[in-house]
Amino acid sequence: MENSVINWLLEGSNLAVRYRTLTELLDDRRLGDESAALNNLLSSEDVKHALSLFEIGKAYADAHAFSALAECGLTRKDLDIDRYVENYISEYGFADGCGEGFLLRNLVKLGYYGMPEVRKELAQVLTAQQSDGGYPCISKNPKIKKPNVPHKSCFQMSASYLLLMAELRKIGHKCDEENALAEYFLGREVLFRHDNPDWIVKEEMGRTFHPPVATRIGLHMILYSLSVLGKADDSRCKRAWSILEQRRTEDGKYVIDCSLTKPYIKTEKPGKPSKWVTFYALAGEKYCRVQKQV
Repeated sequence: MENSVINWLLEGSNLAVRYRTLTELLDDRRLGDESAALNNLLSSEDVKHALSLFEIGKAYADAHAFSALAECGLTRKDLDIDRYVENYISEYGFADGCGEGFLLRNLVKLGYYGMPEVRKELAQVLTAQQSDGGYPCISKNPKIKKPNVPHKSCFQMSASYLLLMAELRKIGHKCDEENALAEYFLGREVLFRHDNPDWIVKEEMGRTFHPPVATRIGLHMILYSLSVLGKADDSRCKRAWSILEQRRTEDGKYVIDCSLTKPYIKTEKPGKPSKWVTFYALAGEKYCRVQKQV
């Protein structure tokens, strides 16, 4: 069954999923196929659309462009985007509301870990980790961030930092904060409230939401990130894997639950099998297998 699903990911018009399947899912590297897939992707309408977002001249548009190109599996080696990254940092720094962790994740994925400004910012923001392992809400509203409640982390913020640490691990950098952040999720069986273990903390994050934004990261990407960190085969992930499995069709594809009103990359309609969700689910399973063999 998995071979037929892989073939499904490789065929059709989703050139980004095809490229990432060739480069990240397949064990037998098809270098000729990878090169052709990359060239086709770079000349695609999807990449042209992502690059056109930079011309809008707004922070949100630049951030969506970074996200789109990162999801496509592209890096600064593939595209001349240095000036856009440099302009963004010069104009806005790394302030992106709740999205700094997600922005840094995308910059790392795009190949900017070695950029001094990025390295400096990473060193600062990762140390904001709370004693429960998560990351705090940035709001100063006392109704949201109660000053007398110690170590209250934000589930949404913590999820974006989980994605960030997974990308850092993929390039060979293991963060000191990694284990504590993983334990933040494992201690709640990935998704669930401490005060009521039957309630999911954030409903969208217990679904296959795609493409990701800082405040809405789908379950398939959370489990994928835990898999990269070598934690997703922990018994405390069992319920979360079971929820994801409920989105799996008889022929092995995974269904997308919901998306943005205007997604920054093309994705399927909610309720349909999704190549993006399927790719991340299979990649998570692969990382689990690899970690068991280490």
